[in-house]
Amino acid sequence: MARRAGPSRKSTNRKFRSGGNKFMGKTIFVTDHAIARYRERVKQVKKKNAVKNIIEGVKRSRMIALTKCGGREIRENKGMLFVCELQGNVLSVITVLISEVDLRFAC
Repeated sequence: MARRAGPSRKSTNRKFRSGGNKFMGKTIFVTDHAIARYRERVKQVKKKNAVKNIIEGVKRSRMIALTKCGGREIRENKGMLFVCELQGNVLSVITVLISEVDLRFAC
């Protein structure tokens, strides 16, 4: 009997192993608080889309400050500030803020 051609197991598993939330070898974790602040301050979208937008923003961001207490870092991308905390191999996004100053052109 002939075997029916279908998608191989490799091709179906590939979409689940995309590694979409990796940043410089670290996993990005978005807290519920960060999602709520993003939806409140930036754009009212579904939770899934908010997580995707925050992760993409963090990937494209640049670090602008480190705090002494708590080991938190502040990252900026297009006027959005991400307060992150690095714990081992996980970068947790704590909250999302909107910058009042255009930091991209500051001296």
